[in-house]
This record gives sequence, structure tokens and C-alpha cells, in this order.
Amino acid sequence: MIFDIAVLTIFGLIIIGMAAYGYKISAKTAEDYMLGGRTIGVVVMFFFVLFAISSSWTFYGFPGLLYLEGPGYVFFIWGSVAGFAGLYMFLGPRIWALTKMNRFLSPVEALGERYESKTLRLVLAISILAFIVPYVGIQPLGVGAGFQALTGLPALWGAIYTAVLLIFLVLLGGMRIVAWVNIFLGIVYVTALMGSMLWIVNVALPGGLPGAATAILETQPELLSAPGPRGTFTPVLMGGTFIVGLLAFSWPHVVIGAMTARDKNLFKWFPLLIFVFGGLFFYIIPFIWGSLVAPAIMPLEALTARAAELGTSVEIEADRVVQTIIVQELPGWFGVFVLMGVIAAAVSTAAVQLMTSSVIVARDVIQGVFKPDADDREVTRWARWSVIGIVILSLSISVIDTGAMALYLTDVSIPGFAQWSPALVGGLLWKRGTRQGAIAATVVGVVYLVLGLLITPGGSRVLLLDLHPIVPTLLVNTIVYIVVSLLTPAPSEEIQTQFFDEVDEFLRSES
Repeated sequence: MIFDIAVLTIFGLIIIGMAAYGYKISAKTAEDYMLGGRTIGVVVMFFFVLFAISSSWTFYGFPGLLYLEGPGYVFFIWGSVAGFAGLYMFLGPRIWALTKMNRFLSPVEALGERYESKTLRLVLAISILAFIVPYVGIQPLGVGAGFQALTGLPALWGAIYTAVLLIFLVLLGGMRIVAWVNIFLGIVYVTALMGSMLWIVNVALPGGLPGAATAILETQPELLSAPGPRGTFTPVLMGGTFIVGLLAFSWPHVVIGAMTARDKNLFKWFPLLIFVFGGLFFYIIPFIWGSLVAPAIMPLEALTARAAELGTSVEIEADRVVQTIIVQELPGWFGVFVLMGVIAAAVSTAAVQLMTSSVIVARDVIQGVFKPDADDREVTRWARWSVIGIVILSLSISVIDTGAMALYLTDVSIPGFAQWSPALVGGLLWKRGTRQGAIAATVVGVVYLVLGLLITPGGSRVLLLDLHPIVPTLLVNTIVYIVVSLLTPAPSEEIQTQFFDEVDEFLRSES
């Protein structure tokens, strides 16, 4: 245990050292702190975005759900890959051009100006924060699960360790150093994730992956096909899960990444990198872990017995199954290296989410509503110090709700993020979209989603028609946006020129 803690301490000091160096070399402006000075190139952007979405969820939650429910959940991954690529192919260039031309520091700020509404700006800010802040806290708790599996110490210690790293990285470093640190963290993460799988296959599965598949087909065939062992992933649910993935283009911490690009050329190559390396290569590793390796080495009966012995739930132990197997089958020193990979994944994701949250708090809530005359120094200071409050709040919320990581992401956070997508897409692509339509749609969508998740008589989501939360809420949201926009006066010619004609002209001039 002493060795493990010493290694984790050194790893943490390296990350804090990078953050301190970033603070030393950064320009002390709001644009540099919040958007990295808009200087991020294609290579850094790839690591920045890919590891902003590849978190402790990818290492623990995704394999854990496959382990319990079978392969149906993979539709979320392929939908997400398509959603990310679509963002950088279609919406990304317009977001980049619009915010660069007008020096906007937040996508919420851009939409507030597009719709000429401070009310909408506040509504979007609050709704995005409401769904992104709780998910930030899941990352430290995910590390805590691995920390407990490795050391036997309470998971809370691992969560606190990760939270401290996040505070230092974002407080000191800002968006530029978060993007660069993601390269280091991404390398550690991929090495740990792939290395552990290859080593486990070599030492614990004599027949390799084909042998594991054969054994599972003989003993648990339902684990390798839909709807899975519990009958969860019906065709309807798989379709809804794919739609959830497609809505990845509305994840605020991914949208803001498009604003940091150095130039338009990035958008030509980035979708291909996402498809090839993000989809075909990266997500296959946790898929193999959850579908073949973990169930072959530790059948569900063994995991159920472990959960009973420890007094936890099967779902929580499934989130830990990858780390548990590594601790059991591989040398102790490698177990701590794998936990470093999980920490890298958690920090790389949560840091970008924290940066996005702090930008929204400082730029859109405080400056946008309460103190519009604030200068760069004040806005940057608010953004930095809001990080501490966001971490404490997010960790507290996540401790209260300790459900499965994967399902929290797809059932709560992403449906919440999706509620600003009609206003986002309409604001960028449809001249006829109005402030009244955007406000009404966002409020109706968020309220409908919250009530649908809370009102569940007999465990049935009656308000959501027992569909995936994203399907009815986004449909209602979109209809309200279109109908109300058509029934209210169109935006002024000045706004249409600034946000459409001038953006088109700028993009043509950058070609």
C-alpha cells in the first residue's frame, strides 16, 4: 500500500507541476485562460477532445455495463462517434468562425447575442450547469472505486485525491494547459487500458480472446447478443441509445473545444481522426474488456458473491470489475499503474468539464447578468475560483447518488445536455429561429425531463411514456422551438447579417 500511495503522490505532483508551468507561461487574459488563446492545432485538439470524453466511465462504467447487460449499449458509442464527427464537420466551423469574429468566449454567450436575450443566456447557463456539474463529480468517484479495489482504503480517499488534482490543474492551468496535459494523460490512459488487457489475456486466458468467446457462448450465450442477460436492450432501447449517442454534438465541453481551434483547416481532418482512432481503435478496447475478458475470468456469480461479501451492489462491483481483475491477476506494481490510467482518464475529462463550467459561471452568469462592466482580470479571477465551488458541489451531489456510472451518463446528463441543442442548431443554421422559441423550448424541455425523471410511480417513467428520456423530451423541445419561432417576429436584419451572412463570408475567405 505504501508503494501504491507513493507512486500516486509522484503522479499527482507531475500533473500539478504541469499546471504551475502553464500558469507561468500563460497570458493573463480571459481569452487565454478560457480558450487557450484560440491556438489549439489538430494534434493537440485530437487528444484534447478524445480524452475530454474518455473518462473513468470508459475504463469502468462502459465495460461494467457491457458485463451486466450484454453488447446492446455499444450503440451509444457508435452514435457518439458519429455525433462528434458531425459536430466538427457541420456545426464546428460555424461556431469557430462566429466566436472568433465576435470575440465570444462561451457558446452560451454567442447564443445569447444571436437571440438578443439575456434571459436565454441565463436559462442556458443554469440548465447546462445543472447537468454538467453532477457528472464532474462522477469522475473522482470512479477513481475512488479503483482506489478501493487496489488499496482496500475507502473510495472517498481516491475521490478527494482526484478532486485536488482537478482544482490545481484548472485553477492554475486554464484551457491551454488542460489541452496539452491531455496528451500526457491520454498516453498514460491508453497504455494502461490496452496494456492491462493484453497482459490479462496472456496470463489468464490460455485460449486467448477466441477461447474466451467460446467459453462464454457455452455458459452465458445471452451475454454476447441483444437484449442481453436481463432482457434490457430491446430494439426500441437500442435505437434510443443510438440517438443519445448522436446528441454528443451538444455536449457543452465538446462544443467549446471547437472554439479553441487555431484555424479552419482543423475541421477538415478532425472528423476522420475521430472515426478511425476514436471509434475503430479506441472504444474497441473497453468493449473487449467488458464483453469478453471480464466475464470469462470473473463470471457474474463470482461478482455477485463478492458484492454480498463487501456489502455493496452488483452494479457498483461491475463498475470495479476491471480493476478487481487486474489486482487479482497481475503484479501489484502494475495495478497502481492501471489506476494511474484511470486517474488520467478521469482528470482529462473532468478538467475540460470544469473549465467549461467555470467559463459559463464567470462569463455568462456573473458578467453576462450581474456585472456586465467587468474587465478581463475580474472575469478570469471569477472563473478560477469558481472551480473550487464546482468541485465541492459536484462531488457532494455524486456521493448522494451512487448509481451506475454508465447509466447516469446516458439517462441523465446527456438528455440534459440535449435540451439546448434545438436552440444551438437553430441559432447557427436557421435564420427564422427567435428568442421566444429558444427560451420556451429550453424551459419546456428541461422541466419535462426533470419531472419525467422524478415522477416514477411503481418505477415506471409514465411522463416519458416509458421511452428513453431523450426521445420524448427532445421531440417536444424541438416542436416548441419551431412552432413558437414561426409564431413570433423574425430576428432583425442586423442579427441575420451578423450571424449568418458575415459568418458565411468569413468561412469562404478562410478557405
